[in-house]
Amino acid sequence: MTPGRHQVETHASRAYHHLRQKLISGEFKPGTRLLYGPIGKEIGVSATPVREAAGQLATEGMVELVPQIGAVVRSINEPEIQELYEVRNLIESFASARASERSTSEDIQLIAKEYNTMRELVERQKQTNSPEESQEIAYQFNQADHNFHLRIVEATGNHTLVRTSTQSNILTRVFGIWMHRQGADVMENTCNEHEKIFTAIQNGNAEAAHEAASNHILKGLQLSLQSFREA
Repeated sequence: MTPGRHQVETHASRAYHHLRQKLISGEFKPGTRLLYGPIGKEIGVSATPVREAAGQLATEGMVELVPQIGAVVRSINEPEIQELYEVRNLIESFASARASERSTSEDIQLIAKEYNTMRELVERQKQTNSPEESQEIAYQFNQADHNFHLRIVEATGNHTLVRTSTQSNILTRVFGIWMHRQGADVMENTCNEHEKIFTAIQNGNAEAAHEAASNHILKGLQLSLQSFREA
């Protein structure tokens, strides 16, 4: 491999992670056109690595490549939301049951850390009167929520499961269907559901962990569909 090609790949990797983070954060909304030149200038690369990164994101289902236009952030419909949550239900209910059997004390501590962070954010959300702070708290809560589920899947020791779960969770965030979690009441309900999952895993109760995780994901589906219909 020539140094020039290696440099292009390094730049493409940088562009990929830059775009991916903006998609996850919600900065690039569905329908947004990704302008290769301006994005490249933001991170100090040419348009070519950005175009390559967009191609990779297209294969992952985050953007679509439109002739004569370029890369556009994908929108989502109700059947696709249903499919995403069906996959999450299968993965995370299984992972929770398996984690109850395989998790180490270190795994339990990592799951507990994310759970405690979410509880703290709920209290902050109850106290704030600032719309800007409320939005930031909601974003931080969503990140801790994502990490909570990720730590559970990681506790299974199944690397393929981790990759699959991470992808489905990222798509949920890219399409913005997690935004129903902004309110303190809904955030607190999420924490209560997480507590049931965590307690079952900690107690080594695979059946209870499976049931609690499945109920949690299915409730999330209903909230996401409601949020999507009201948007």
